[in-house]
Amino acid sequence: MTGPAVDVPATRAVTFVMVSHGGGDLVMNCLDSLRKHTTVPYRVVVVDSASPDGTADWLEERLTDRAEVTLLRLRENLGFGAGCNLGVRQADTELVCFLNADVELSEGWLEPLLAVLDRRPDVAAVAPVLLGQDGELQEAGSVVGGDGWCQAWDAERAQLDDLFPRVVDYASAACLLMRRRAFFAAGGFSPDYEIAYFEDVDLALELRRRGWLTWVEPASRVTHVRHGSSGSERAAELMRHNHGVFRRRQASVLRDRPARIGMEEAPHRQIQLRDRPAPHRVLLIDDRVPQADRGRGDPRTQAVLDAWIDAHPAGRVTYLAVFPDRALECAPALRARGVEVVWGVDDPEEWGRERAGLYDVVVAFRPHNFVSHGEPISRSQPQAVRVYDAEALFHRRPQQHFETATDSDERRRFAVEATRLRDQETAAFTWADVGVCVSEEEAEWAASVAPDRPIRVACYPTPPVVEVPGLEGRDGLAFFGGFDGTPGTPNERAVLELVGDVLPALRDRHPGLRLRVIGADPSPAVLALRGDDIEVTGKVPDPRPWLASSRVHVVPMRYGAGVKIKFVDSMAAGLPFVTTPVGAEGLHLGVLARHLVGSSPVELVEACDRLLADDVLWADVQAELVEICREHFSSTAFDRAMTRVIADCGLPPRPTAG
Repeated sequence: MTGPAVDVPATRAVTFVMVSHGGGDLVMNCLDSLRKHTTVPYRVVVVDSASPDGTADWLEERLTDRAEVTLLRLRENLGFGAGCNLGVRQADTELVCFLNADVELSEGWLEPLLAVLDRRPDVAAVAPVLLGQDGELQEAGSVVGGDGWCQAWDAERAQLDDLFPRVVDYASAACLLMRRRAFFAAGGFSPDYEIAYFEDVDLALELRRRGWLTWVEPASRVTHVRHGSSGSERAAELMRHNHGVFRRRQASVLRDRPARIGMEEAPHRQIQLRDRPAPHRVLLIDDRVPQADRGRGDPRTQAVLDAWIDAHPAGRVTYLAVFPDRALECAPALRARGVEVVWGVDDPEEWGRERAGLYDVVVAFRPHNFVSHGEPISRSQPQAVRVYDAEALFHRRPQQHFETATDSDERRRFAVEATRLRDQETAAFTWADVGVCVSEEEAEWAASVAPDRPIRVACYPTPPVVEVPGLEGRDGLAFFGGFDGTPGTPNERAVLELVGDVLPALRDRHPGLRLRVIGADPSPAVLALRGDDIEVTGKVPDPRPWLASSRVHVVPMRYGAGVKIKFVDSMAAGLPFVTTPVGAEGLHLGVLARHLVGSSPVELVEACDRLLADDVLWADVQAELVEICREHFSSTAFDRAMTRVIADCGLPPRPTAG
C-alpha cells in the first residue's frame, strides 16, 4: 500500500479511512477527487461493511490499478464506528483522516488542516467547513446541548466569510483529520453505538476529557451531500437510537448544559454553547478594526489584541469595532487567527443581551467607546471582569487648548469639552475592575479617581533594537506624524511652528539645513511648505529608513496626551529628537530631558543646534535613547505589562510548551 510520490516530509503522510455500505459510485467519485486535490503522500483504506448490493466486488474490480488504496471487506455490517476502528488499524501514518464517500474535495482543502496540527500540539482533530451542494454553509463545527441533541453551527449561513477557526464541541467525522495516537488514547469510536451517528460526538468528548481539542478551520471547505449512502428516514431512525446511548454515556458532561431543543428562542444560549469549549471569552471594544498600515493608536491596539489572543491558544477573543472603517479589508487577517470580528452593532444593549453572561472579560478602549458600547454591553455581562484601556487621557487635549486660547467663546467651548471628557474618563476608570494607561503620569491621575482599582501601565512595543546606524549618512531634520488631510490638527500646528519659528534660526547657524516632513495625508498647509529645502513625503510604507537617514527629529508639540508613538519609533531607529514637555511625557527621559526638551522656540533651537553641532553629544544621546527603548518600550516590556493585566483579570498563566 503506497501513496503518490510527493516531495514533502514523511510525517505529513495521511491515511484516509472510508467506510462504505453501498454507494460504490460515491466511493469512486470521492477517491477521484482525493487523487486530484491531495498533494501529500497518502494511503486509503476503504472498509466495505457488507454492502448488500455487490459494492465490494464492484470496487475491487475498479481499484486494481490504485496502489494507494486497500479494500477491507467485512462479512457483516458493523457500522461506521467499528468500520473506522478497523480501518485505522491498517494505518501506519501518524495522521488519519475519516472521509465519507459523499464528500467532494476541492483544491487546497488539506493544507490548512495540516497547518493547524503542525502549530497546535493540543489539537487532536481538525475539520473543514462543510458546504451543501448549493454552496451554502452546512456545518462549521457543532454544539452539544444538555439534552444530548447536537446542532451544526450554521447561524452565520449568510456570512460564510465571517467564520473563524476555533475550538468546537465536536466536528463531523464526514471529513475529520486527526492524530492516530490521540484516537487510540480515547479508545477510538465506541462500540456502544449502532451503525452510525453520535460516534464522532462521543469521540470528541472523550478526547476533551483527556486534554485534547477538536478544531474547525474555515480556510478548508469541502462539499458534503448529507446521508449520501443511506436514506434520510433510515438516518433519523439511527440517530434516535444512538441519541439514547449518547445521553447515558455522557450524562456527566451534559448535566450542566442548556438544552438544544427550543434554543432558537434564546439566542444567548446558542452563543454560550458555541463558545463553551473555550477556556475563556474576552470582548474588546475599540474604534475600528486595527489597520496595519496606520500609525497612531492602531499599532498599540493590535499589540493589546495580540496579547489577549496569545493569552491562551484556545481562548475566544471577540473584537467589536464601533466604526466600520475598512473593516471588510482588515478583518480577514484577524479571523484567520481565530478572532471573531464584529462591527455594525447599532444597538449595543440588545447585542449584549443576545450574548448575556458570555464573556469573562470586557475591555473598552477610549472614553467614547466606553460610553457608546462598553457600558451598555457590560450590563448583560455582570460576571465579566471589566477593563478600561485609556490609550490616552482625552480630557487633557481640550484642556491644553483652553490654556492657550484667547477667544472667550473658544475657551468656553474647550472648557465644556474638557469637563465632558474628564467625567467620561472618571466614569470609565471607576466602572473598570482594572485600568490600563500608557504612561506613569496618566496612571497617577487614574489612580486618583479610582484609588481602589489596580492601574497598570502598558505602553507600546517596538521591534527588537539590535543595531542602529550611527552618524554616517545622516543629515538634516525630520518631522514625523500623520495629518488626516485636514487643517488645524496638532501635527499641522507643530510642523508650521517648526518651519516658522525654529527652522529659520537653525538655518542661520547651519546653512542649507534640510527638513523632511513624513506622515500620511498632509493637509494643504503642509503641502504648501514644499520647496528646495523642505521635502513633504506624505505616507511611506515604512518610516524607519527615513528616520535612520535623519540627524534630528523635531516636533514642537503643544497639544496631545499619552505617550507619542512617533518618539518611541524615533528611539528604536536611533534618532535623537527634540520636543516640548507635552511631547516628552511618558518617555522616561530623566536627566536626558535637558538635551531634548524645550518649552519655547528659542529653547528648541538651542537643543537642535547642540545635536547638529556636537557629534559626541549626539552619539551619547542616541545610545541612551536606545537603552530607554529597550528597557521600557520593547516587546518584552510590553508583554510583561500585559501579562499583569491579564492576571488581574483572573485568567490563568499562558500555557507553556511541554
